[in-house]
Amino acid sequence: MTNSPLPRTILFDLYGTLVPGGSRLQRDALAFEMAEVLDVDRIKFADIVRSTFDARVRGSMGGLSETISELARRVGGCPTSQQVALAAEQRLTFSRKLLSDAYSAPHLFNLKSRDYQLGIVTDCSAETPLSWTSTWLKDVVDVVAFSCELGIRKPHPEMYLAATRRLNVQPEECLFIGDGDSDELHGANALGMSTKMLVDPNLLDIDRRDTASKWDGAVINSLADLLNDSFQ
Repeated sequence: MTNSPLPRTILFDLYGTLVPGGSRLQRDALAFEMAEVLDVDRIKFADIVRSTFDARVRGSMGGLSETISELARRVGGCPTSQQVALAAEQRLTFSRKLLSDAYSAPHLFNLKSRDYQLGIVTDCSAETPLSWTSTWLKDVVDVVAFSCELGIRKPHPEMYLAATRRLNVQPEECLFIGDGDSDELHGANALGMSTKMLVDPNLLDIDRRDTASKWDGAVINSLADLLNDSFQ
């Protein structure tokens, strides 16, 4: 049996697909540390961080400092600019650590060396764009569509089309690969993209591994599987 060649343009989800997304335990620990700096109740702060995920990834709470200030106020705090700056640096440090994970780097650089166009379509809050230029990803990915900059999130068609327009390709010329969160696979599929779910235990946190049951399309367990199937 001959395998079909990969489309020459591949779009990826980011967290849980190319780099870890951070478990709920890790994210709550970060919120607790930020709460201490902001001098607010740590449980209430962790709760408000979780409950504002949609607003934050749509960018509707402003930039990182604005968001932190608003979150603190919502739980009764009145942080100084210095406290906000320290909490923002905590958030950025966490973001940089996630984005520095190079587990998928060999696979992406392999694709890039074969002249594939690579893009990322990601739901993320303000710290991700701020951290982007310090990551290895900026050297291999051609375009990135950040939800917090576009004001929308997957599976909105414009999330994907923002990337395809910048790459000068049609959706049906693309392959989209993601862990399936945010109904992203169905969103890509609806635009005519080829789609594959990536369920890699090295990247997908245990509290998000129930997504596979909602997807009945193609599934791969690592980017190495994708490359081996295509290039053998």
